[in-house]
Amino acid sequence: MMFKSGSLKDAKIVVIGAGAVGAAVSYRLAQAGAQVTTIERLYPGSGITRVSFAWINGYEKVPKHYNRLNVLSIRDHQDLADELNGRWVRVDGGLHWEHAAEESRVKTLHNSVRQLREWGQRIEQTTPEVIMREVAPDLWIDPGEVSEVFFMEREGVIDPVYFVHSVLHEAALRYGAKLERGNVVAFKGPKDAVDQVVLQDGRTLPADVVINCAGPEADRVAKLAGAHIPLAPTHGFTLSTPPAPICLKQVIHSPEANVRPEGAGRLIIRTREVDVNITPGQTPPIDTPWVQEVMTRARKILPNLADIPVESARVGERCIPVDAVSIVGFDPNVVGFYTVVTHSGITLSARLALLVAEDLATGECAELAPYRPSRFSPVPAGK
Repeated sequence: MMFKSGSLKDAKIVVIGAGAVGAAVSYRLAQAGAQVTTIERLYPGSGITRVSFAWINGYEKVPKHYNRLNVLSIRDHQDLADELNGRWVRVDGGLHWEHAAEESRVKTLHNSVRQLREWGQRIEQTTPEVIMREVAPDLWIDPGEVSEVFFMEREGVIDPVYFVHSVLHEAALRYGAKLERGNVVAFKGPKDAVDQVVLQDGRTLPADVVINCAGPEADRVAKLAGAHIPLAPTHGFTLSTPPAPICLKQVIHSPEANVRPEGAGRLIIRTREVDVNITPGQTPPIDTPWVQEVMTRARKILPNLADIPVESARVGERCIPVDAVSIVGFDPNVVGFYTVVTHSGITLSARLALLVAEDLATGECAELAPYRPSRFSPVPAGK
């Protein structure tokens, strides 16, 4: 049977990928009554989710509809955590600043703040002295270099692997969803359609709908079905610390480093510049000079890191659609093949999961109109 929009009750849905997006989509579809099987090659969250900076935000997200999608998803994350009694999301705000001497970067920051305020977001402008005295006493922001700090209220962090495992666990416990370990190698079905998923070990799973949530692997998976997902991936680097004597709730975005609390006293750190040093598929040793330079830069704003070593280094591939906004919906040329691929998957996962469930249950979702795959693959004449 090929899927027809309507009630999701008993629809067989196979979700490929158990990252943040795939896990959240699996939970909401199972909750809506579908028979959901999620396929993951290793373990939930083992891909880009595991190495993500995991900052939830609407910063520099344009156009307006895409910014709104991100901002609404932050509230959806909080609602989902409340629904499942989870502790994986913290929305304590973000601190942004630039060195006053870097005029072009200051101008870019001001333009971003102006745009976000016009779109209704609350952003407070304050000084380094106020932040160090009242918000983050373990932080050092040199007043000789920085004249203003912007506090963006609706930003936070996710504990990504805990989030993914928790929602999949609840999908199984409450709604009978299944998680299968395997690698998708083919699809079967009538011409220009898919209704079976073939795994490397020979298993074949029937599906009324196949949902491609494979992140950086999404185009590879799509090609197996005769579809195409145009991606422009980039690579990112983060390092983590062991427990450190630093009290930090906010996410920091500064010229020196970007820093977020990870939990148990650990910090995740990255900088703007080091990604050019990445060799795809290789994680650098922690004693690599440019890795140590990231830690040196972070110590400039967090002096208590002085005697704290690098604990681990992480490299991941960002899943970025070629036009930088989400791709969500049925492929126009392959019946039964549905894509959910996006950058900012950590932020967007909670919102997209709700919208995908609405889309499949009703056959329409106005909020997803700007993100359809058909913008890349027009339906051939006569189809």
